[in-house]
Amino acid sequence: MACSLAACARPAPWAAVDWRPANAPQRIVAASLLATEVLLEILPRERLAGVHVLAADPRFSLVAGDVQGLPLVGADAEQLLAVRPDLVLCDAYTRPETLALLSSAAVPVVVTADPASFDDIAANVQRIGRVVHREAEAAAMVLRMHERLRALAADAPAVAAWRVMNLDGGLHTYGRGSLFAAVVAAAGARSEAVERGVGPFRKLDAEALLGWQPDAIVVNGDPQDGANLPIWIGQHPALPLLRCVERRRVLPVHGALFNTTSPRLVAAVEFLQQSLRRWGQP
Repeated sequence: MACSLAACARPAPWAAVDWRPANAPQRIVAASLLATEVLLEILPRERLAGVHVLAADPRFSLVAGDVQGLPLVGADAEQLLAVRPDLVLCDAYTRPETLALLSSAAVPVVVTADPASFDDIAANVQRIGRVVHREAEAAAMVLRMHERLRALAADAPAVAAWRVMNLDGGLHTYGRGSLFAAVVAAAGARSEAVERGVGPFRKLDAEALLGWQPDAIVVNGDPQDGANLPIWIGQHPALPLLRCVERRRVLPVHGALFNTTSPRLVAAVEFLQQSLRRWGQP
């Protein structure tokens, strides 16, 4: 046999959280939006061999304009390998078969964790910085994030009375253990879902929602269209009965910002806090 079962099962060295390659990778593929957002800030563009195709789509990406001219790759291992990478950065949602094929080709692949807090975001940034030999730049990025969060904390008492939750057309919401809950807490408001015992993700029923009566709802949408309610709210038989809907306390946040897992998420905290302060008291 080419190797014993024990040797074949041994994890690759780059699976370790503290792994750092001996030499700085020069053909890096950012196979996730997180990796793309971080690497564009801490790394010279010439070291990027490719970025995920979604990074060029403004519906999902905050850096769509910045990736112009960079090779775009999909999620399949064959596409990733086609650009001859010496390091691939993925996220927790990468398919296991893709990871297996990359490892079988002896390409180092680092998978960042699914973050649930700003500390988790910082840990992912620091790990990315370590594997690309840009620790100082990653540390500076994390420092800027924490400085912005501290500045926002100074104004947090002004919105402490607000009970906020997010919602979509399927009545799904995020609670404890989600980045949305971290955004609400960092802004200084209260997460209605967290206080109601909701975990990271749950589908609600209309009766429960009407009983909760949150002070404000955050939805995925265009902030420039804030005066107009999403069509799905008006089409639902119960949602127009929410007091926050009647008072137009519905805050659209762009999908790319709503879903980012990089330090750029601080902009969502700023936007939420500023919007609640503009509305005044609940």
